[in-house]
Amino acid sequence: MVQYVKQFPKPVIVMENLNGIRRNFRKSKKLNERFHSLSFRKLQTYIEYKANLEGVEVRYLTGNETRNTSKGCHVCGHVARVEGRIYKCPNCGMGYDRDLNTCVNIAHRMMSSMGWGSREPRTG
Repeated sequence: MVQYVKQFPKPVIVMENLNGIRRNFRKSKKLNERFHSLSFRKLQTYIEYKANLEGVEVRYLTGNETRNTSKGCHVCGHVARVEGRIYKCPNCGMGYDRDLNTCVNIAHRMMSSMGWGSREPRTG
């Protein structure tokens, strides 16, 4: 990942701040055991360590900054439920891999928060 982002003029790795992620998770006993045994922060620590070695900035977004990034269309901004692997916007008809759509939305929010321009949904 670090090598990939280094190809860009201003490389930045953006991740969600996962502090307190376990606090509000209450499902079935079996699912709780599986969820709480995951090491969420471990992967972030590895990425941050490697990025620092290469001089790549790592930024963390809050839950508010990442709200609806997986449900929002990166073209028009419409928020809708996601069914399956493809995000299909009912407003503009755009179809895109749901994970890539989320990444584009996060990139737009991060760029805007850093003062690299704003992201206005396209119209028409």
